[in-house]
Amino acid sequence: MIYELSEVQRAAVSHGAGPALVLAGPGSGKTTVITNRSVRLAGAIRSPERLLCVTFTRAAAAEMRERYKLLAGVSGDEVPVPVFSTVHAYCNGIVGMYERKSGRRFERIEGEDSPKNEILSRIYEKFNGVRPDEAMLARLKGYFRKEAEGPAARRPSGSNQIRRYSEIAREYERVKRERGYLDFDDMIAFALKLLRTGPELRREVQGRFDYIQVDEAQDLSRSQYEVIRLIAPGDNIFIVADDDQSIYGFRGAEPECLFEFVKEFPNTARYELTRNYRSTPEIVGASAALVSVNQRRFTKDLFTLRPEARGSAAVRSFTDAAAQAKFCAAIARRAAIAGETVCVLYRNGMSSLPVRLALSASGIPYLTSGSCPDTTESSVVRAFLRELAEAERRSVLIIPSPAAVLKKLLREGFAKHAEEQCRLEGRDRKTVSIGLDFLKMLTAGAASYTDCLRRLDTLKRFDTGGDPGVTLSTIHSAKGLEYDLVLVIDVLEGELPGSEAAGAALEDERRLLYVAMTRAKKRLILCYPEKRGIRGEEASRFLAECAIDNPCAEMYNLTG
Repeated sequence: MIYELSEVQRAAVSHGAGPALVLAGPGSGKTTVITNRSVRLAGAIRSPERLLCVTFTRAAAAEMRERYKLLAGVSGDEVPVPVFSTVHAYCNGIVGMYERKSGRRFERIEGEDSPKNEILSRIYEKFNGVRPDEAMLARLKGYFRKEAEGPAARRPSGSNQIRRYSEIAREYERVKRERGYLDFDDMIAFALKLLRTGPELRREVQGRFDYIQVDEAQDLSRSQYEVIRLIAPGDNIFIVADDDQSIYGFRGAEPECLFEFVKEFPNTARYELTRNYRSTPEIVGASAALVSVNQRRFTKDLFTLRPEARGSAAVRSFTDAAAQAKFCAAIARRAAIAGETVCVLYRNGMSSLPVRLALSASGIPYLTSGSCPDTTESSVVRAFLRELAEAERRSVLIIPSPAAVLKKLLREGFAKHAEEQCRLEGRDRKTVSIGLDFLKMLTAGAASYTDCLRRLDTLKRFDTGGDPGVTLSTIHSAKGLEYDLVLVIDVLEGELPGSEAAGAALEDERRLLYVAMTRAKKRLILCYPEKRGIRGEEASRFLAECAIDNPCAEMYNLTG
């Protein structure tokens, strides 16, 4: 925690009128800067409500509001405070202004208990004959977000893996248009259209604020950036961002907007928060070496004054995903006993399954965050359980062990059949590999079908939903958080980076691993299995770019 502002932080907080860009590296105290500047500005203008602070999640907006109230010494809801809002909520408010003036009404189809998932599921089923699972639904929603950003993104990378994607996309737009539905992206696009074509409405919106602050501006899409520009009061825009942490390209985020902002406003004041208060020198050095390979970025001299801690960053390889999972459980137990917070990070939510099983088998409770699928969402797990139940039904005297049934199925081509089924359904083949590793762990020592179900039930019970000290999370969901120990698993080619990544997309992938690495405060371990399922794997090219020396790697040589 930062108790005193550094010189550059004080300079940013003191910035008054005119455009400003604050480049804030990981753990550099950007929230402290925004909060302190909010308090200073609120006391200098005729009403705190004439300051708009924009961020990207409701949780972040709520946290910013509470931090402001604590620092300003105000309480209750009656005291005027700045407007803390998400981009979508503010655009929705602009649409609401239009509705009140025009008498026209739209139905929002996102948010809690929204019908969007059901609408997409029915459309997918209409064209493909089956309902999409959670992972497929998430991919569809991500692709539609990119479509909202213009012609260049109308055929998102990877959408060719979804059967009849173009027909699904056209049908979704038709349903929204005919029924007057608005999803999140429509709120942005429609608000932008209203601001561009309605000068009266635009002047009304612009007249409400004296200053605008934008947090996490590297996550702005093209449309969101244009909305901010149109509602800005003069040039009084204060942007806080880290282009190196832009990891939402799949949702249309364009860090290029930051370069355009500086070009559009050549008098932009620039403040660089490059001191990392969070991580050890080894972690800062390894993560900085990785992201410096990217070409299109603001150059930063990232550093930390924390004491040197040799061996705080390490790379570990494992024979297979089961060994990787058992290692995570063993080292998490050791760290938890020491009172450290632990996070296991991954790109693909399916990667969590073996780790969850290893943790529950070791009696270690955990918390899941982000995409963390249930075992029943794995088609290969469901198929095996059906085969196991049938094998027991056919048995006469001796019930076959689950491990023996799995071995028999693999000899008969179970894995290749499952991969072919995934291909036909537009799913990623690697989900089969992860599922097979999970099944090998599940069946090891299990006596029967019922025993396997009992183990699955135990796995669910250890997902506490509380704060046990061990967290499993996708990298995207961990952004903005920090932990004493971070283990990043499945750092493989085809995973980090993804198999289709090239050019700008490869830089997106590099930033994703950078975000994962910079969550670590005391220790960072990058892990990869040499085999998953029936296939060999290749370590990610990013590991070499991190240039991690492992003089103390033996301290992580646990056997589980």
